[in-house]
Amino acid sequence: MTAQPFKSIVLDLLQQSHLDEEAFLQGLTETERTAIGTPELWSSKDHITHKIYWRRDFVQKLKAILQHQEIQPNEEDEQQLNSMNFEENRQRPWSEIYAESEHLYAELITLSEQLSEEELTTPGRFPWISGDRPLYANLLGNLYEHEQEHLAQYYSDRHDLPQAIQIRERCANRVLQAEVPEWVKGWFLYNLACFYAQQNQLEQAAARLQEAVAFAPGLKERSQSDPDLVALRDHSA
Repeated sequence: MTAQPFKSIVLDLLQQSHLDEEAFLQGLTETERTAIGTPELWSSKDHITHKIYWRRDFVQKLKAILQHQEIQPNEEDEQQLNSMNFEENRQRPWSEIYAESEHLYAELITLSEQLSEEELTTPGRFPWISGDRPLYANLLGNLYEHEQEHLAQYYSDRHDLPQAIQIRERCANRVLQAEVPEWVKGWFLYNLACFYAQQNQLEQAAARLQEAVAFAPGLKERSQSDPDLVALRDHSA
């Protein structure tokens, strides 16, 4: 049996995430789509402009790869960048934001399709983006998982935990069902455990952490000091 090309796995996950975003936006009222948020409670529009910022950042990196160039890492504080982006875009009209979001998504897919399997899967191939990991780790983390996290955050911020859980579980389950290395499955389960711990769902957090460590034993040491898991450690103690 021939293994599925890794590029098709990554593209499929990105496309499924985009369909999730479309379903999310379709489920909002006009008032919810155009609402202006606050730093403490982002609106749907704020979450989309945040995604736009990081999609644009990744488009620039993919263009550099395809042109055999290198971009120096941004040394600015990520939280400050996010805050600046929030303030700069919070008054923009929804139609303009949506159009830019769709354009950048299409560009990301087009550029990703041009990557070779070697470029995607060779560890340390692009250290200025992914360190000693393969490039696909950034595509799955910075695009697929990150964007799913923001969909879930929109609901958890509004006390709709069941909907947030559904999104996070579905995000991880897609990866578990894909032909990806075990460490990737462990990573997604670990982040799911962190999500549950932050929501004080400690039984689910413990179960998902155990599954994560089974796939990637090195995560056990990390879990002993991870601030996202402090509630779980306190409960166990």
